[in-house]
Amino acid sequence: MSTNDRSGPVRGFLEPSTSVSNLSKDFTTADPAFVVTTAAVFALVALGAKGVTKL
Repeated sequence: MSTNDRSGPVRGFLEPSTSVSNLSKDFTTADPAFVVTTAAVFALVALGAKGVTKL
């Protein structure tokens, strides 16, 4: 009896495990998250700069 009881082809070490459609979904959800995160960082930097000018 084999220790590898997977059904389907065995994937190599460097082969991608996600399909192209799943990768596309990941990028479409990552883009808005990146924009929101970048905007939040700039807002925090602007608040910090405004606080420094009041000192």
